[in-house]
Amino acid sequence: MVGVRQDVTAVGRASPGGRSAALLLAVGLYAGAAHAQTVVPAPAAPSKDSVDAEDAAQAAEDAQNAIVVTGQRQRGSVATEVPPEASIGATAIRALGAADLDEVFEDLSPEINSGGSGIAKQAPAAVVLVNGQRIAGFSSIKDFPPEAIQRIEIFPEKVALQYGYGAGQRVVNIVLRSQYHALTLLGRDTIATNNSRGIYRAKVDLIRINENSHWNIDLDYRHEDPIFASSTLAGPSPSADGVVPRHTYGNQDDHLTTSGAVTRNFGGISAELTGSLDLDAMQSRPGLADEDGDLLASEGLPDLVAGPLTRIDRTVEAQTNLTLNGKIDTWHWSFIGKLDDTTRVTRTDDATKVGDLSAVLLPSPGLLGHRCDAGVDTDCVSTNTRTASGDVFLNGNLTSFPAGPVTASLRSGFVFSGIRSDSPLTPQMAERDRSEGNAQANLDFPITTHASPIGKISAGVNGELRQLSDFGTLSTIGSTLEWSPIEPVDILATYSHQQDAPRLLQLDEGALATPDLREFDYVQDNTAIVQRIDGGNADLQRQTSQIEKLRLQVSPLRSVNLQLSAEYTMQRTRNPIANLTAATAATMAAFPDRFTRSDDGYLTAMDISPVNLDRRNQQQIRWGVNYSTAFGSAHSDSSGNGTLKPAARDQFQIALYHTWRFQDDVVLRDGQPRLDLLNGDLISDTGGTPAQQIELQTTVSTGAWSADINAVWQSPTKADAGLLSQDRLTFSQGVTLNLRLQINLSDQHWLTRRLPFLKGNLNLSTDNLLGAHTKVHDSSGAVPLAFEQSYLNPTGRTFRLTFRKRFR
Repeated sequence: MVGVRQDVTAVGRASPGGRSAALLLAVGLYAGAAHAQTVVPAPAAPSKDSVDAEDAAQAAEDAQNAIVVTGQRQRGSVATEVPPEASIGATAIRALGAADLDEVFEDLSPEINSGGSGIAKQAPAAVVLVNGQRIAGFSSIKDFPPEAIQRIEIFPEKVALQYGYGAGQRVVNIVLRSQYHALTLLGRDTIATNNSRGIYRAKVDLIRINENSHWNIDLDYRHEDPIFASSTLAGPSPSADGVVPRHTYGNQDDHLTTSGAVTRNFGGISAELTGSLDLDAMQSRPGLADEDGDLLASEGLPDLVAGPLTRIDRTVEAQTNLTLNGKIDTWHWSFIGKLDDTTRVTRTDDATKVGDLSAVLLPSPGLLGHRCDAGVDTDCVSTNTRTASGDVFLNGNLTSFPAGPVTASLRSGFVFSGIRSDSPLTPQMAERDRSEGNAQANLDFPITTHASPIGKISAGVNGELRQLSDFGTLSTIGSTLEWSPIEPVDILATYSHQQDAPRLLQLDEGALATPDLREFDYVQDNTAIVQRIDGGNADLQRQTSQIEKLRLQVSPLRSVNLQLSAEYTMQRTRNPIANLTAATAATMAAFPDRFTRSDDGYLTAMDISPVNLDRRNQQQIRWGVNYSTAFGSAHSDSSGNGTLKPAARDQFQIALYHTWRFQDDVVLRDGQPRLDLLNGDLISDTGGTPAQQIELQTTVSTGAWSADINAVWQSPTKADAGLLSQDRLTFSQGVTLNLRLQINLSDQHWLTRRLPFLKGNLNLSTDNLLGAHTKVHDSSGAVPLAFEQSYLNPTGRTFRLTFRKRFR
């Protein structure tokens, strides 16, 4: 392969060197940071008295936030009358044992998401606010340590409209502590029990939060070892020594992120500047096992073998954002400007000519803007995207009604974006530029108050216009109706009709061909070896969605933090954009040019780039409970200098949600029959849509330890196979169970007296404790070759050891 390592940094050779490199990096980061604490004079390390005062302030702040005072708005609250669906306090957040806010969001996915899959899977990401104010995006705070967070509030979609965002997005408000200073070091070692796969992480974060400002710098490195097959079928170009490089079931991944943010107040204006650089490299080796060779021989296609190959996929992304927040009289305003530049380059070559995979591989930032020459680099695919955007938001009271003020949210902005892609599968470079101007308005009208015999009622209307250079005018209109017959009960109905254009990557991402893949052929009812093509589709059209929701939330006990909720969602989409990854009779009849068969009818290739379907209709109900309480007696702890600092009581928190999907049908092309994805039909090679899903997240926290449990279960799905649907495949997932146990070593005085440097947090975790994975069997109970566990879930169960140390 020519030029593979001209723009990458490679260290060593394939694993187990990856483990040594990751551990050495973690130790080096730890030692370097510890040395910096004693050598670097600025910023000065806080004194013991200041640390104790900060701890006391934290405990007092936790206690204050645990008491909700009626009629008094808490610090950092969202400016809305809509009650939060859930509020998670500082003790419960720290009990998750997460490394950063990114992992906190993963653990709280049952609360933040709205169903786990199906409709929720298509929903846009939640809007994130900080202290009730707009920010450039979650990426600007995702590296914050959990200890820096005072509480997390989750709101329904109506609040997103009030902050100038689109309908269908939930809102998560992050309230930071008023004072927090720390240098946090993290080292993590994860092992997969099925195959001894190593997964490692080293992270350094320096953060300082004051009442009106904060800044942070973060360095985060992650590495995953590859998983090699036991044997590999020799390809058309055997090596000189006769040794066949083993193909991979699991890729090797290296990821390095450097990021920073600073927020300062200038008079009455709060300004935040953020920047990040992400370097990603993925190494894989496509190939076939011996049993795949027997399959191809039986089909008369022995020449279809292409591997083993070596693929190196590198991505560099640079971001910078500027956010301004201010106030003019009673009106709040904000400006958000974003710049993003991303380049992805994928190279594929004969594995016998490349050698071993590199133990650590990271692209150079100089990869940005790199393009392949499709006429020369026949093994290279590249995609470059650039985006510059800005918007201005204004929120305030227009006038007053007898029931209260009429509030308005106005936003206007622009987006300039472009994409360039090169691929040997396309005759010429794909190039597209898009310019967009947009404007959005939302008005909320109070109709009655709680003093009315019928309770409090408010109504809202919203609309958005987007003018795109390549798709013309797109519109969104919607309305909301909120009714609270009594204070503990809130009923919210929303309606939205919106038009969306395909994303640039969906249109013009570079086409990439991957040979030697197992796919199940639902027509022939057997496993096929295929070449799969994915990328963009320049012929995509706009899609139109109509979404209706009805939500009920009840807080039955005034003195107890208990919320009961139920939400009905109906979504009807015309021209939905989807990737068809299942080779069924229906998908092949609707898109025959996407599938290739041999003269004997065996499937040999499939194109899974996105297409427009005719329509899709979905309905679901999701209900659940969110409860938290303190238990045990309040206790105090001496700081060692005579200061007695208050400590929060022990905490218990649980969130339990059940989703029932009772409609998910799709029509692939106009005039074709309706497919019921809940009852035997499918468009994805992972099965249909599960009708039932249960999600659990619970934590218990004490001063010395905390535990967190996450569990997900979904009902099995069925899929018909064979020309006459004579066979039926069953897809079952089981229970995915994740456990976290966090020990506060600072409270283990018998240990820290002997080894003072061990003061910190030790986290013992296991992901997928029960070894759950998608299990597929046919009517006879046999597992088709395409659905073996080594292909569907090569990692399996993992155990993880994490040590976090804070210097303050």
